[in-house]
Amino acid sequence: AEDIHHWSECEAIIERLYPELERRLAKVKPDLLIARQGVKLKFDDFQQTTQEHVWPRLNKADLIATARKTWDERRGGRGVRLVGLHVTLLDPQMERQLVLGL
Repeated sequence: AEDIHHWSECEAIIERLYPELERRLAKVKPDLLIARQGVKLKFDDFQQTTQEHVWPRLNKADLIATARKTWDERRGGRGVRLVGLHVTLLDPQMERQLVLGL
């Protein structure tokens, strides 16, 4: 696999990964409610960075914005060899509290 060096390539990878993340999440959380979502970039020097964002529901535009910020602020001209997306689910107790708070 070739390292990527342009934001457009990174965005295309996210566009490709997102439907799979959405599909997997929908199996366990049909409402797509989450605690956080995030992006991981692994660079050509094998260092990696993860950026998470508190967000209530899986959201592609926010993931892309988070990835863009991470790309711009942390890449430092390095090639990127891995782009990953992830979500953190709400803790069941916290979820109950949120429901009670409605």
